[in-house]
Amino acid sequence: MSTRALIAVALTLLAASAVGAAAPDKSDQLEQMAREKFGALSHAELLLVRSAPTRDLEWAGPHDEPDDPSNDPLHAQSWGPERTIRAPLLVWLASDPAATRLVHPSGAGIKAARIAGQLDLSYQNVPFPLTLIRSAISEGVDISNAHLRGLDLRASATGPITGDMAVVDGDVRLTFGNYEQTSFYRASIGGSLDFSASRVQTAEVPAISGIEASIGGDAIFHQGTSASGPVSFRTNGIVDFRLVRIGHALSFNHAQFYGRQDNGLNAERAVIQGPLYWVAIGLTPHTQLDLADARAAELWDDRLSWPAPGNLILSGFQYGGFGGDSPSDAESRLAWLARQPRGFHAQPYAELAKALAAAGENDDAIAVEIAQRVAQRREGGLGRAERAWNALLQVTIGYGFIPLRALWWIIGFVALGTVLFQWGYAMRVVSPTEEPAYQSFMQSGTTPPHYPRFNAFVYSLENFLPVVDLHQGEYWRPNPVHGAPGNHPAGGGRACAGVLLRWYLWLHILAGWILTPLLAAGLSGLIHVG
Repeated sequence: MSTRALIAVALTLLAASAVGAAAPDKSDQLEQMAREKFGALSHAELLLVRSAPTRDLEWAGPHDEPDDPSNDPLHAQSWGPERTIRAPLLVWLASDPAATRLVHPSGAGIKAARIAGQLDLSYQNVPFPLTLIRSAISEGVDISNAHLRGLDLRASATGPITGDMAVVDGDVRLTFGNYEQTSFYRASIGGSLDFSASRVQTAEVPAISGIEASIGGDAIFHQGTSASGPVSFRTNGIVDFRLVRIGHALSFNHAQFYGRQDNGLNAERAVIQGPLYWVAIGLTPHTQLDLADARAAELWDDRLSWPAPGNLILSGFQYGGFGGDSPSDAESRLAWLARQPRGFHAQPYAELAKALAAAGENDDAIAVEIAQRVAQRREGGLGRAERAWNALLQVTIGYGFIPLRALWWIIGFVALGTVLFQWGYAMRVVSPTEEPAYQSFMQSGTTPPHYPRFNAFVYSLENFLPVVDLHQGEYWRPNPVHGAPGNHPAGGGRACAGVLLRWYLWLHILAGWILTPLLAAGLSGLIHVG
């Protein structure tokens, strides 16, 4: 080996030994600084301080098995002083510049320790992530107006967590834990906010607040898996996400809401760049889902997760469509809209019709459009005349969406008129309008050869269609005045039939004036209103 190569190897070994010696030196320095400031250190405090430069997460308890009962933070009252870390010491480690420069860039942390006092990092700049796993912080955490690189409180048990106006560059992980009321009002979280498999219980409403928060990744409320089996996200309160901005998805999957107080999700005016998942939800009669004026790229849900009638708010909610196995037919989705509070709300129908049409379900979209107008008639506060017009449009042309429905009405009226007018002709109730022909018809049942013959179908069609002259109505008409000849025993009855047939003729003509223009307007697309 050349001299140059030997020198390079020697330098490399020296550098490696220097790096290896640096960590213990930093640990010693940090321990000495902590002792000078806080005096004697507990076993857990010593583990925290000495591991901070190397980012080794030490177990403060006697066992390093996560599911060992001795590491359950819900039983932290039995943990001795050796597992206790004073909150001011942790705050000092996370925020004092002389201390933080000795901490590994990946941050400080510990497992299964008890934090004595409130962990108050409000208004502090913590230049690294903070990790407390399976730890007990009974007096809570305050990071309001602080700046952190990340916060990981997995499987911990804490008092209230206050993160109002905080800035967290990375993720906030509150999974598998037991937490009290949590607030991230106007906070900025660059990564994801994850409450999977956690329990948030509080006597206050809301249980979790993210009002006006900005979350760059996902907001996750999922089921997780532990050694004992699946564990759902659970809360007895409201997840208040009004005006929140979420860069990816807002996801509730196998979330469980419980208790007698109001609970559920309030996402009024939220902006969700990805999908909104509301799947396999455990509900109570008090569970609400408020999506008023919210926006999401897509909606994933299932029927069993829909709240009770009156607890679903959809007015102003915009979504691109339905994903996965979500119900996507008109019948199901109209039942979904029926879960809204009483009263007419046009926008949810219009949004649903748009989503179904975009998915190519045009028949379902039309069914929703029609249902919207029916709902408007029933609950829209219309006057009597408006309700009558609304009903007429429904039965005749399907509000313009099914214009050919009017054609069946037209065919029906013309056919009925043909039968009735032919019967009237046979009964001599439909008679000629000219006197000589009338006299001949009433006496013999025939008209002079020159007189136009009666055709019941043509007569019905001419009187039904406006501005159409087929030369029947001019020569024939129901006669309510003249019955049969005086010696005919049925003369009086025929006079009555003539009156009724004349009334029907007026109805026949009026129906034609209504249905024919409606058919034309429906075919031209002029009518699409209720």
